[in-house]
Amino acid sequence: MDKFTGIISDEKFSKISLAVAQYPKSLVHWEELLNYLISNSLPLNRSLDHRLYELIETTYDSMLSHFPYTENYYIDHALFQYKLGKVSKMHAVYQQGLKVFSYRSLHLWISYLKLCNEVVTSNKLLFQKYETAEKYIGLHYFSGEFWDLYLQQIQERCQRKERYFIILRKVLEIPLHSFSRFYAAWLRHIEEVQDVSQLNSFSSNEDLMKKLKIDVTYRGRKGPYLIECKKLLKKFTKELYMVVQYQVLEIYSLFESKLKTHYYSGPATLLPAVEVEIWDKYLDYTMSQRLDSLTHLNFQRALLPFAHYDIFWLKYANWLIDYSDDIASARNILIKGLSMSSKKNAIAKLLYATLCRLNDYDFLALIFEQHEDAHGDHIENVDDFEVFWDYVQFQTFCSSVTKSRYSKSELHSFMTPNVLDVILKRLSLQESKIDQLLLLSSILQLQTKSNTTFIEEKIFKHIIRSNWEFFLQNGQFWSLYSRLTFFNSSLSYLEKRRHIVKNIWLQGKRYNIKNLEPLREFCQSYLPEDIDALEEIFET
Repeated sequence: MDKFTGIISDEKFSKISLAVAQYPKSLVHWEELLNYLISNSLPLNRSLDHRLYELIETTYDSMLSHFPYTENYYIDHALFQYKLGKVSKMHAVYQQGLKVFSYRSLHLWISYLKLCNEVVTSNKLLFQKYETAEKYIGLHYFSGEFWDLYLQQIQERCQRKERYFIILRKVLEIPLHSFSRFYAAWLRHIEEVQDVSQLNSFSSNEDLMKKLKIDVTYRGRKGPYLIECKKLLKKFTKELYMVVQYQVLEIYSLFESKLKTHYYSGPATLLPAVEVEIWDKYLDYTMSQRLDSLTHLNFQRALLPFAHYDIFWLKYANWLIDYSDDIASARNILIKGLSMSSKKNAIAKLLYATLCRLNDYDFLALIFEQHEDAHGDHIENVDDFEVFWDYVQFQTFCSSVTKSRYSKSELHSFMTPNVLDVILKRLSLQESKIDQLLLLSSILQLQTKSNTTFIEEKIFKHIIRSNWEFFLQNGQFWSLYSRLTFFNSSLSYLEKRRHIVKNIWLQGKRYNIKNLEPLREFCQSYLPEDIDALEEIFET
């Protein structure tokens, strides 16, 4: 029996596969399946059965589609391809992973570049990758290892030293956790200088003359002059060192030393609330620095462990909108947040507003359809009132947008038959759903001159005709009904009073209303002259 047949016929494989199929959002089962397949397929080399290769490849792809923020599994997948000699596939996996993290994953870049050092023979292509990495993760607090790799490759592959010193000089100004070793290297290179003319490797002739009064074309006694020039360079370096050291220690003491989770942990893991608070403050600090590349980077860092929390998706999008005026990027962040976060309501609301600002109504309609499909045919049964009300508002909005785009008329129906049907189904559940009166109150917030009659006839009178006692015996219902009439701008003040007292209150008298206080509060606020009439109606 060959390996592939042995694996797929193994009872353990069947058991693990079944667990994955039943619980696709459980990372543990996916890890168990991958470990089983890899361990039973050894050795991993070019002679691996192509059926086993396809099985492992499919498993990696499926797992990463469910858990796109698991950095280590992009690396494992890429190394799997590398061991089989599939270098182009290796590149593709790394690129796929980097794209998921908006190219701001330090862990992926370092792993990728280490392999590129071995397999990319073209200096031009290799340094293009390093330049791209620098653009996205060069300011990372822990990017010292990246800069070490970059400087090492420049030393090994470049004959001229100018590029090495340009990069090293750039690193000196970045507050890195391992900043001191780069300063040690810089000072060592200063010490190695044998001639004044070599000093222009550390800076341009103009800067040396302007900032330090060093003339690299000096014609006098060069020995004593070189010693003095080195002292000046070292003094300047130590001053810069003190500035960067202060920044590094400040960032470390306030934030980095208190952050313990730097990896994706899955939706089932509850992370310490204190780390949420620290990241929130860290991001505020970062935004105050006004370095957009660093702000993007630290937001991505925060999202790695807290991908299933809405707080940082919202904070990131709001920063893009308020400070960068980058509405399109905010849209992309919110879309990703909507797929990753466990709490979606606030993200969805901001996304709706963002899409409206972009006039992207087609995509808005697409999201709506997905939202509707997610709840099936029984949206009225959802327990979370916010989810239900968002659904109502969104569907009503989409309907109005569609009509406003394709109809010349400015009068559009207030509520589609489908929305009305869903609302009435939820109301029919009466006391089995909380916030039923909040639903009626929310509907009144949408009241206009043109839709007051609709609300009264289709909702309030429907409740009365249906004899739903939960509402009819509640003073809050009759208070809301009275408010609906009072804010009907089509009626005069006297007409409002007459309708409320003679129709609504007298109708409410037929039911055993358990709490009159909401009605009394309404009367005191809007119809104080009828307070006696109210008491008389409901006391007799």
